[in-house]
Amino acid sequence: MKPSGKSVADAAVRALGIGYTYEEMDCQAFVEYCTKQAGGTMRYDGSNDMARKAVWLGTLENAKAEGKLVLGAGLLIHEDSEENLPEKYRGDGLGDFSHVGLYVGPDAVTDTDKQGKRRSCDVVHSSQRMDRVAGSTLQNGWTHVMWFAEIDYGEDVQPGVDIGAGIGGGTDSGGLTSGTPTESAERYATVVSPNGSPVKLRKSASQKEPVYWLVNNGARVLVERDKGEWSLITAICTDGYRRRAYMMSQFLRG
Repeated sequence: MKPSGKSVADAAVRALGIGYTYEEMDCQAFVEYCTKQAGGTMRYDGSNDMARKAVWLGTLENAKAEGKLVLGAGLLIHEDSEENLPEKYRGDGLGDFSHVGLYVGPDAVTDTDKQGKRRSCDVVHSSQRMDRVAGSTLQNGWTHVMWFAEIDYGEDVQPGVDIGAGIGGGTDSGGLTSGTPTESAERYATVVSPNGSPVKLRKSASQKEPVYWLVNNGARVLVERDKGEWSLITAICTDGYRRRAYMMSQFLRG
């Protein structure tokens, strides 16, 4: 039986009180520890593995709007650069989720910040910078919210990642999913540029339309439908934001 989000959040608060160091458990191990303390099981290969196997993943703003910011939900930090992203995840369009913590509720705990000042916190995580399990606030760089398959949040969610409002924090919609594709009408393709340069997106299927944005060569995209020489796709653009627009089909390899 899966532990509830509340029981996992309670375990996180208790772990903060115990005073574990970062050496004893890093951010991934902390989330796994709290889940196990609440009676569940969990095992991942880092925060990027967690993000890619989420049953729901969206921006912090999107999670608030959809009621997904609940006790025991995962908090993630998405990086602008993929410099430190493990090779196996590069090119899948999701980017680098470098850190993970747990949402424990508004003003659920108090803790000291880096300057030693006490503050109310709504997130608990294992912080390398603080060298311990520490409290945090939603304003401390957290960009995304995820639901773990191993935790019961009181709502049935089908497996697969719902990106919500976009990886980079944008608000364009389009229904991009990741993880293992199911037997559905969804079709994925890889962007292939002859010279390796980013490929242009346009808001309509015409070269007369001004360039909307660019998508990196090698990016994995969701193809919604074809329209002549064009395809309507949803993709992570060069700035890390998810957008839904048209790309010439000649640059897509399915």
